[in-house]
Amino acid sequence: MDIQKKKKKIVASSAALISIGIHVALILGVGGMVALKFYRKQGAGFQVENQNPKLERRKLQMPVKAEPFIEQMTKPKLQTTSRITANTPQMVNIPEQGEYVKMAPMPTFKGGYTNFVQMDRTMEFNSKYRDVSFGISSIDFFGTRGKAEKVVVVVDTSKSMLFDDRGGLGSYQMVHEDLKEVIGNMRSATLFNVVLFDHEKVSIFNPAMVPATPNAKTNVLEWVGGINTNLARVGLDTEMVNYAQKKKYDIPMETSDITGWLKGFKAAAELQPEIIFVLSADWGSVTTMRRNISYFMKTSAFNAYQKMRAELFLSDDDQKERVDEYMEEFHMLRTAALKMIELENQARIESEMQPKVVRDWDEILYDNKILLPSPPVAERQQESLEISPVETRYTDEEVLESIFVIIMDNYRQKGFPKLNFVMLTADGYSKGSVEGISLMTSDAKFSGLAKMVDGRFRYLKGMPKVDNLLDQNLDDVLELLDTQGL
Repeated sequence: MDIQKKKKKIVASSAALISIGIHVALILGVGGMVALKFYRKQGAGFQVENQNPKLERRKLQMPVKAEPFIEQMTKPKLQTTSRITANTPQMVNIPEQGEYVKMAPMPTFKGGYTNFVQMDRTMEFNSKYRDVSFGISSIDFFGTRGKAEKVVVVVDTSKSMLFDDRGGLGSYQMVHEDLKEVIGNMRSATLFNVVLFDHEKVSIFNPAMVPATPNAKTNVLEWVGGINTNLARVGLDTEMVNYAQKKKYDIPMETSDITGWLKGFKAAAELQPEIIFVLSADWGSVTTMRRNISYFMKTSAFNAYQKMRAELFLSDDDQKERVDEYMEEFHMLRTAALKMIELENQARIESEMQPKVVRDWDEILYDNKILLPSPPVAERQQESLEISPVETRYTDEEVLESIFVIIMDNYRQKGFPKLNFVMLTADGYSKGSVEGISLMTSDAKFSGLAKMVDGRFRYLKGMPKVDNLLDQNLDDVLELLDTQGL
């Protein structure tokens, strides 16, 4: 009996276990099916959402004005310490004026060209020096190209741009039309300025850089367009002169001797643009007519030389007589030359041509193959004078050193600006073939400087040379003057 009771308990227990096992299996199976269905429904739901996506708009990221270079360099580094401390600023060692020449060898025109911009100073402008990166414009200035956000154009408005051998007024009008296109193509966010020069006179459109808005473009073109429209008043009027040097420079050139494009360039450098375009007809303050040799004159040295030379002649009666004969012929030819210019211009007016614009009165004598007499030379002149003629002009090295210091003093750590040069010539112009002479011409010097600063030099070929209408004879003109009692 006990055995049968035990068997019944075992069977009952087994049946209970089997029943529990069957229920567990059913629960797992049903749960798996529910989970599978849930997973599939979620997948279908994801596909539906993908058909109608909701995109979040991105906020416009305006450019942030970058800190000046010096402020970045002088800002102390932040350090976390347990005590309150003050960090000493890490100052940048900027050389004082006059120290630039000691830091780097100066360039020279002799032999091969020295790299004017040393490799360790080639600091081109990049975005951290710019105010707004979207203001960069591509500029094509008479064949010289560049990209920049801050641009200054320096333009020659002197009578040198109107000479007959450079195409006359037609060439200057062509310059104005091209300048109109250059400024018109600038983006409105580009900062620009225009500097005009006429020998020692310099005029700036605006004291500071201005954005190239339509209004600014219109104003500057009207400002430039009013110049050289009346050939009786060529160049800049005195009331237009508004440039005053902002600082003193420790350079070999006297401030009063910095004229022409060099003075215009100095005004441009003080505005600190990224790129400077210079258009000029001549290199220096003196350009010889026949050989086109150009240089900057040392005015004080030249005046001293002339004074000592005159005193040398006047100290000897024989010398004085020779000088008197020379001056008599000189004045006679000057009177004849002025009459020849008058006759030439009368003929041009009758032919509805522009009047003749001359470098000086003696130019028409050369046009008509009439030579001025050679000035007398005193005996032992070189031994007697303390100054030689060569010492009355600045050397190329002195001019280049002045340019170098002006740039470094204005830009410091901002970087070396891009410099491009354009020289106006008449259509059909060809540079001299004699090597010794050609290195002293305006185009040779502009080309050499462009190579030194890694810039570009181009010719702006204007209209063809304007020939004289009259072929005048000196004797006929002197006879006419005699009949007129002049």
